[in-house]
Amino acid sequence: MKKLCIYLTLAASLISATAISQEAAATKSPYKLIVWADVGFDESSQLLQIVFPEKETLPAPFVGFLSNSITTSTLTTPENSEANKQLESGLRVTVEIDPNMSRAKILSRELMPRPLRSEQQIEPLIRVKGEWSGRIFVTCTINRNGRCSKPKIDPSANAPTEISKVLLATLGSWRFAPQKRAGIQVDGEFNTWVTIEADNSAPPKSFGKQI
Repeated sequence: MKKLCIYLTLAASLISATAISQEAAATKSPYKLIVWADVGFDESSQLLQIVFPEKETLPAPFVGFLSNSITTSTLTTPENSEANKQLESGLRVTVEIDPNMSRAKILSRELMPRPLRSEQQIEPLIRVKGEWSGRIFVTCTINRNGRCSKPKIDPSANAPTEISKVLLATLGSWRFAPQKRAGIQVDGEFNTWVTIEADNSAPPKSFGKQI
């Protein structure tokens, strides 16, 4: 997906307290914010609608900035212009917020099925009993029932088998709004980075219960 570098000068107060982590606010260091939208396209792959499910938690000027950045730029490469024909999909927008410069920068916009629970719409953090920790890239097919099937873990992470099992079980419990084409639910691909933290105090039964 083509990455955009769209800047907007905005006051730090534009980002609501619910959207800013206490750590980021305290250190005033740049941080990333993930915002989801539901979008729809017509028969010519032109964008028809944008809906932000969490709109009420975001300042209106920030929502306007996001809407403008989506409507003024293409979501697919020219050679794949037919890909969005009559498509209804979630759209994950990753924004970098720089409190020191009072600036927001769009890092990426990716069409994919949207997780239904708001706490699952950010990069997951899972604490697992043991000593292994790291970040793992996971992809899975979201079927027409909104369930994650055929999950795949990037083998380069070299994660232990037990961690892979916890990760797959966690994503398998999530629910998604499946993509639609011409009003009919279709399979779509979802991906995310997952951070694994070692937790020697957590009993095995708590595996994967944080998300």
